[in-house]
Amino acid sequence: MGKMDFLGLDGGFMKDPYPGIIIIAVMETTALSQWHMYENYNSWTWFLRNLGGDLDLTTNSNFTFINDRQKGVFPAFAKLFPCAENRFCLFPIHENMKRKWRAKDFKDCLCRYATTSTVQQFNLAVEELKKLNNDAYKWIKAIPPQHWSRSYFTGRAYCDALLNNLCETLNSKLVKGRDKQIISCLEFIREYIMKKLVIIQKTIDKCFCPLTPIATKTLEKIKVEAAEYRVAFCGNGKYQVTGGEGVDQCVVDIAQHTSSCNKWGVTGMSCKHTIVAIWDMRRNNKNVGIPKTGVHPRYWLKTWK
Repeated sequence: MGKMDFLGLDGGFMKDPYPGIIIIAVMETTALSQWHMYENYNSWTWFLRNLGGDLDLTTNSNFTFINDRQKGVFPAFAKLFPCAENRFCLFPIHENMKRKWRAKDFKDCLCRYATTSTVQQFNLAVEELKKLNNDAYKWIKAIPPQHWSRSYFTGRAYCDALLNNLCETLNSKLVKGRDKQIISCLEFIREYIMKKLVIIQKTIDKCFCPLTPIATKTLEKIKVEAAEYRVAFCGNGKYQVTGGEGVDQCVVDIAQHTSSCNKWGVTGMSCKHTIVAIWDMRRNNKNVGIPKTGVHPRYWLKTWK
């Protein structure tokens, strides 16, 4: 399907005199499908069926969608791609929450639930909301956490995105094309994507680091955080990594590519616990390589060339 099995879906309203909606599907590789339609179950089913044909997707395909919970999209997913992981963009969830609970405490709680990396942390965080407001607690519990909390995400997409920024960014660039007739609108979009791909390729050609520029910056930031942690070998290839005055403690298994914080498995990017374990292995002359070796191929520059 691509370098990353992660696909954003969104719709943008056309401007008069051409009513309707442009629905877009965006991957990190900037693959794009767009159609002029109205949002409902039938139109989403038609769109996703055509999209599946373009990307060679089947009912058994393992990939991840993120969307804004548009009308009709969820049952369309269930019908066509029952094995897909379906994420909800966090922004609309917060917007709906604000209709009843506008205080900053509620926003902070929601962000904390969404960004926790383990189920245990999520359950503890949810109990805080229950103490704050029982009605808000019941409301958030009605939204299955596997759709919007990192603690429940699988590692199939190697991406922990909570917001549908892939589509939102593209939508903002297509505003000038929405008042055109459908063919002219699609031509406007095609030219924009063509120019964008050229810019991306020029950026890639200027890079010489093994990882992509964003991945390199992310890994360096994680390494700074890792410097504050300590490690102890547990045997059987496992390491206990502790930091945050003992509050943050995880078990890392380098051979299995797992960390009990769950971040390594979800993102494919070495977490701070993993990096500390790798540093210790190198100090003890074990054949483990450098921290970059724990990074999934989707972050390597050669994957995108």
